[in-house]
Parts: sequence; C-alpha cells; structure tokens
Amino acid sequence: MLRRAVLSYPIPPAPRTAVLSALFRSKGNVRVFAGGWSEDAVRFGAQSIAGRLEQIEELRSIASPTHALIVLRWEWEPGLSLEDRDRLWHAFGVPAFEQVIAANGELLAFECEAHCGLHIASRRFAAGDHEIERSRCACGKTSPRWIERTARPRTAVAGG
Repeated sequence: MLRRAVLSYPIPPAPRTAVLSALFRSKGNVRVFAGGWSEDAVRFGAQSIAGRLEQIEELRSIASPTHALIVLRWEWEPGLSLEDRDRLWHAFGVPAFEQVIAANGELLAFECEAHCGLHIASRRFAAGDHEIERSRCACGKTSPRWIERTARPRTAVAGG
C-alpha cells in the first residue's frame, strides 16, 4: 500500500501550496492536484508549488508563486544543480527547495530555509558518497543533514 506523505514545507507555516503529485496527501493549506496543474490549481491560488522539476519548469509562463518552489525528486535521481536553482529563480523569482521521495512515497529528506543540506527524515535514506552533518542547522533543527561533497551538474539521460 502506498504511504502518502505530508509535504514538509521549508518555512512553516505553509502558505497555500499546490502539490502536483499523487504521492502526497492534502492537509491544511497544502492541496494535492494529482493530475498536475489544472483550472482547479489556478482557482486554488497557490502561493507555492511542489512538483517534479519538469512539471515546475512547464509552468514558467502560466504560474506566479509568491513564496517558494519545492522540487520533488526520487531517491535515485541527482539533486538540484546550481544551474537548476538559478534557472528557477530567474523564471519565478522565488527560492527553490528540494525533497527526496522513496518509490513508496515516503519522505526521505528535505531542504529547509537555511539551504545547508537536506534534513534526513527517514532511516531508509541512503547517503551514498555524501557527508552527513550532525551539528544544529541554522534553521534550528537538530536532525542530521545530507551534504553533497561536490556540486553535480544535471545530465541528460538518453531516451528520457
């Protein structure tokens, strides 16, 4: 059975946030639009948008979030590159945050407003060839954080 996560908004409390993924559940100001961006999402008046990088980039000319973008990625995919973040900032004028999701929908790690790594939310999270920081984050959270050792540029995958 798919375990639907609650979106971890980087700067609580969450404003009206449109989540473009069926892996999450609606709660409070966070509303799930499992079919992606739609008239319902427009009427909702989202101040923030959470979705896959490709979904968010498609909204450049039609959505105007005022607070943040939350980029959702699978655990096996590379993280946001500096180029991705710059492109999103220039397109939307709001910061981008990252969340790592397992295939079963479990939240594994999330980025906070300090942008100092990803807070590990699950014991299932595999850090791989990355550093784990255990000191208190600038945001005040004490959970361990996953830190990339080197910035990885995004690369195109053949056929994808």
